Amino acid sequence: MTLKIKVDNLDLFTKVMNAAAAVLEDDGTFLVTQQDGLTLRNMDKSRFAMVDLKVEPAYFGGDFECDKDYLLTIQMQDLKKILQRARKDDSLTILLDETNQTLKFLFEGNVKKQFTLPLRMGEENVLPDPSSLELNAKAKLRGGALTEFIKDAAIIGGPQPSVKITIESGVLKFSSKQDKKEVSIQITVGADDSDDLEIESDGVCSALYSVDTFKNLVLVDQAFAAVSLAFSTDHPLKLFYDSGTGIKLGYLLAPMQPDADMEEDDNSEALADEDWDDKEEYEDWDDDED
Repeated sequence: MTLKIKVDNLDLFTKVMNAAAAVLEDDGTFLVTQQDGLTLRNMDKSRFAMVDLKVEPAYFGGDFECDKDYLLTIQMQDLKKILQRARKDDSLTILLDETNQTLKFLFEGNVKKQFTLPLRMGEENVLPDPSSLELNAKAKLRGGALTEFIKDAAIIGGPQPSVKITIESGVLKFSSKQDKKEVSIQITVGADDSDDLEIESDGVCSALYSVDTFKNLVLVDQAFAAVSLAFSTDHPLKLFYDSGTGIKLGYLLAPMQPDADMEEDDNSEALADEDWDDKEEYEDWDDDED
């Protein structure tokens, strides 16, 4: 049995794995296949956010050996810590030891390092593909822009900070308010600084999302050239990043209730099975503040 993966471009690989770990916090279950490469499609414990990550074989060049399908569950925080120990010019080789049920991570450069993680008990992922979810409003922004808008919304603060996203007639709006504090960001197609903006909408769409959760979803925003977002009124938000080199990272984020005075336990709607009823039809946050 053979599973051997060599990663030469560790920068983006590390960033997307760290971003996934920020959302999942605990275990992550990877499906590894010869055809699709590495796929991670898991929900966080609260079921408010889902990570949909795919690293295709093309990203690894010819250094991807996989003789069958593997289901590998590891502790995401351990993975994050290991990847952060890489040096700038290191390459990484990932090896499966089926006998001992471990994954080995070998960094090679001026210094060789090896880390070993035990595999954990996991279940086959049966979550639907979020790309099949049809939503009424869509927008595409340049990389880094979404981070700035969420930072603007976060200024309002409060015990449960939220951001309202609205799309209508070629206008994308982010807004937040708490007591008498308000912020509003409006982006219009055709404006001088919006040449890379795309907006599509079937009528007016508006939904409210948690700023605290949103922060984790945009950790890699500046590492990609663009981000696509889609939602319907009071429905989950879908984010999608595509490197063009074989890494695709998507998220689903559950909406919050419009009533900001509701209790915390009732303030968000977890991603539930009914969210998929029509599926067949259908660099770190604080780095620049140090």
